[in-house]
Amino acid sequence: MTQIVAGIFDDERAATAAARQLRGAGFDAFDLDQFAVNPPGRHQGLPLGGDEHADQKAEGGDKAAIKGAAIGTAVGAVAGLAAAPLIGPAAVAGGAAAGAYAGSLAGAVQKMGDDTPAATPRPAGVMVAVNAGTPEDCEVAIDVLRERGAKMIERAKGEWRGGKWADFDPVRLPDIVEHVAGPHQTEARGATRAGGAQ
Repeated sequence: MTQIVAGIFDDERAATAAARQLRGAGFDAFDLDQFAVNPPGRHQGLPLGGDEHADQKAEGGDKAAIKGAAIGTAVGAVAGLAAAPLIGPAAVAGGAAAGAYAGSLAGAVQKMGDDTPAATPRPAGVMVAVNAGTPEDCEVAIDVLRERGAKMIERAKGEWRGGKWADFDPVRLPDIVEHVAGPHQTEARGATRAGGAQ
């Protein structure tokens, strides 16, 4: 396992410019990998496409819907009984049905709308990955990726084989070093790798 630093860029041109600057900072071409990353949920990991069996935020929504339906049925039936002298016997059934629907919907939405923030997925774009063996190399790589406008920079322990990040998993949540929103800084700050250019 080796230390890998990677950045996501909006397009091939920006990624190639970053890779070029990394070469200028002393990283060998064999220690750089560049490839496209699909949008979250579209990594084709399942037979019918996509990469998730279900929305994680929806977990528990079915049980909450059943509980809400039971409560809603009871409340609706009581309301129907109150309206029965005016509307007739159908009021009880109608009230129970309306209550069940409203209760199930409210229960499911309440459960799914919890305050737990969703983990930040890796955005789509072109990734430049760097096989950075030392802590100093990691810092240089991060500086260059930041300067070249990477919209997300991550760090990972991984397998580097044949000049490629061999065990890259697009579905695994990234260990984010920096996630940039808004304008990117593009001026280089003169970062160089220990040992100079090769």
